[in-house]
Amino acid sequence: MSNLCSCLSFPVQGEDSTVRVLNEPHVSVKIITEKKGLFLKHSEYEIKLKGAEKPVRRRYKDFVTLHGYLAEKYPYRLLPTLPPKQLMLDALLEERRRSLQTWLTIVSLHPVLGSTTIVGTFLRDATTDYQYRLRVAYEKQMDEYARLRPDVQLPGEDMDALTEARTRMRRVQDDICRLKQLFDDHTFRNEQQLSERTEIADILNNDSMRESFHDGTFEHMSTSMRLASRQCEHNVRVQQRVITERLHVLLEVLHAHSTLCERIERGIFAEHQKARLKLASTDVSTNSRTKTITATNNHGPLMMVKSMVDFGRIRKWLEEVNILFQTIYFSPLMVSLHPQTLPFLPAGRHSRSAGARGETELTERYLDSLPSILLSYAHQEQQHHQQMSKIWNRLIVSESSRVH
Repeated sequence: MSNLCSCLSFPVQGEDSTVRVLNEPHVSVKIITEKKGLFLKHSEYEIKLKGAEKPVRRRYKDFVTLHGYLAEKYPYRLLPTLPPKQLMLDALLEERRRSLQTWLTIVSLHPVLGSTTIVGTFLRDATTDYQYRLRVAYEKQMDEYARLRPDVQLPGEDMDALTEARTRMRRVQDDICRLKQLFDDHTFRNEQQLSERTEIADILNNDSMRESFHDGTFEHMSTSMRLASRQCEHNVRVQQRVITERLHVLLEVLHAHSTLCERIERGIFAEHQKARLKLASTDVSTNSRTKTITATNNHGPLMMVKSMVDFGRIRKWLEEVNILFQTIYFSPLMVSLHPQTLPFLPAGRHSRSAGARGETELTERYLDSLPSILLSYAHQEQQHHQQMSKIWNRLIVSESSRVH
């Protein structure tokens, strides 16, 4: 939990410490563009894990492969969707890079997914045959629920808790989505100020203004405008990291939680339907066998032998139905809602029980970072306005005596 919060929040003890943390994310993804032919091109991504010896390079298709491996081995974990494949227009490169970095941050910080050999190979293997090694790690990785004992009995699923968690998280998702929209609008206005101040500096420094006024009349003012423009640019860049990217992480986690709840509900409903159909077919078969035994009641020993065979089949069918119901009780939702009933799990699995409850708690830990993110926004605004105040004060002092 501490690692998660430290990666999603920022200190407030000064600008230097804030910038230092922002420049050292848990996972960084940079674009390395390679052109092929005149029009088509593909991009590689340089991935640097904090604490790793050296970065690795991956293609978008490698992200797709990793997503597929994790979805198959861990179907009931918080796994966000990847950004869609699209034409690599320059305007979309940065958007995809941010989305891939967000996705990889969530996966690498997940207490279960991030500790797997599959993710470790993706993040650290810098050899040329990393794709083969990634495949080997996938094949060696056991499915998460393959080691559950088949004779345990768990209580029925708590669908109310699942529905409540999904509803609550969706409301929070709507609120954070609105927050992100407001901060995006604020960033856009700052970008407009940057452009406007740069244009003011250019106008004050053009030939017509220098010819109409004495040389140096607007020199200090033009310089101050450019300083203010650079400060606005710095503020926009920091705000994007402090607010936009972190809120995007929270939104992706909340969306993944909603998708997980829907997937669990569909799985439980399908298991119930299969069990009910199996029970119905068993009842029909049992009735037909009973009629056969009654009709041959006058055959003496033959009736006894036939009865034994028929009841043996009935017992077999009932065992199959029992297995179906155990499958329902073994659903990841049940494992997570009632972890105290699983003392037989190997070391580490009890504390990492999957499903709605465990992943909801993980989502809530992500949400715990929101107050710190907003406080960091306030701190950065304070730093920005202090720097702007210094620029304007110096301009006023230098120009006041000369103008008067």
